[in-house]
This record gives sequence, C-alpha cells and structure tokens, in this order.
Amino acid sequence: MFKRKQTFSFSSIINTSPEKLFEFHCDTNNLPKITPPWIKVKILELTFPLEEKSQIKLKITQYFVSQIWLMQIDKMEAPNTICDVALKSPFKSFYHERNFTAIDEEHTELKDTITLELPLYPLSLVAVPFVKRDMEKMFAYRHEETKKLLERT
Repeated sequence: MFKRKQTFSFSSIINTSPEKLFEFHCDTNNLPKITPPWIKVKILELTFPLEEKSQIKLKITQYFVSQIWLMQIDKMEAPNTICDVALKSPFKSFYHERNFTAIDEEHTELKDTITLELPLYPLSLVAVPFVKRDMEKMFAYRHEETKKLLERT
C-alpha cells in the first residue's frame, strides 16, 4: 500500500546551543543564507515579530519556475521547536518541523522533519523519488551552511 503522505527527516550535530540555533532560525534574514544557490527565495511579506500564527509569503524559484508560498508558524517552543505549515504551495499539504536538542553543553542536534502530500494522488507517486532526492540535496546544503554560519562565531 502506497502512502499519501511522505515524511523525510534530516539531522546534523552543530557546535552551538539550542538557544542560538532557535534564534538563528527565527531570524528570517538567515533563510536566503542557507538556501541552495539553485533555488532562489525572496521574502515578499512577513508578520513580525515571528510567533505562532505569523505568516511568511515567499517567492521560490526552482528549475526556472517561480511559485508563491504562504507559510504560517504553527508552533514555537523556545528554544527547542519551530513548526510551520504551508497554506499555499505546490504540495497538497506541507509541514516542516525543526527540533533543536542539546546533546551536551556545546553540541545541539538540528533535526528537520518534512511531511508532505503531493497533489494528484496516486498519479504523483512516480514523483516521490525525485522529491526525496531534491529534499535530501537541499537539506544537506541547509545543514552545512547553518553549521558554517553558527560555528564560525
């Protein structure tokens, strides 16, 4: 039986505190800094300060196609969790959970979990391997850039 919803998880260890990692992800200026060069992201609108129910309107361009995404912060629990949900995206549903878990005084696990549903199920199941590959590539880049930015300070 094929699942309608797909879940992808990505994690890495960063030499920083959960508080600093949480602050880093709350600062929307960091989104373009950790976005891979093959994806262009522009923040069009932002409810500030960032808190539960805040909305972020993005223009995302990939493969020469631009789309407007409308994200809403679903949950913020400092310093350990930020979750957002797509109100508008190319997916039928899209939920992004970021968890920041202290390993010891100097190291934190950054874990991103994406749960999404592609449109046009079951026809879209053929696209799952491509979506998974793109997600893995994008989050590997994001985690590496986050690590570089936070560990250099």
